[in-house]
Amino acid sequence: MTDKNPIKYLPIGDSYTIGLGVEAEDRLPNVLAKHLNKAGIGIELMTNPAVTGYTVRDAINYELPEIESLKPDFVTVFVGANDCCSIQGVAMFSREYRELLDKLQTKMTNPNNIVLITIPNYTKTPAFRLSGSNETFEDLEKVYNTIIKEIGAARNLQVADIYPVSQTMTSDSDYILDGLHPSAQGYRKWESVIFPVVLNVVKDL
Repeated sequence: MTDKNPIKYLPIGDSYTIGLGVEAEDRLPNVLAKHLNKAGIGIELMTNPAVTGYTVRDAINYELPEIESLKPDFVTVFVGANDCCSIQGVAMFSREYRELLDKLQTKMTNPNNIVLITIPNYTKTPAFRLSGSNETFEDLEKVYNTIIKEIGAARNLQVADIYPVSQTMTSDSDYILDGLHPSAQGYRKWESVIFPVVLNVVKDL
């Protein structure tokens, strides 16, 4: 990659992308970019517009403008957990997620240079277990993730499915003090699943 310009990378997301409670170097996009560079893929994390609490609608309204102005080569989309937590209707989530990708893909030079990331199973977190596990949320997560996968397949976009590994993350050390958001250790577990999917997409850019 020494004879090429670095791949310009921009992540779209919420607290899981901005890395609430961890140092910048331990945020998921930072860990991913560092791993890719170590693997010989020159990549630059341009900025991180994600905000804690953002929904898909917020990403459309406030994060997509960053895509238009910065013109990244590659984007990850990791949003939907807050929609799920608020028990937003499945039909509305599906419409808004499609709208997000419709608008995102029109702003990309190559509309296939996008990786979608599924929603983790946050019902396994210490905080959620203490509040009393609710099967409604777990069932809804599965429906949302099915939508993400189906939309990805229909658009020929790769999907990094972190849901299975998130089900194994039940230790306090996997989370920051709030018992809900991942610690540096937790993010590394997610990144281990996301990395090979992203590598397959960016290796020939």
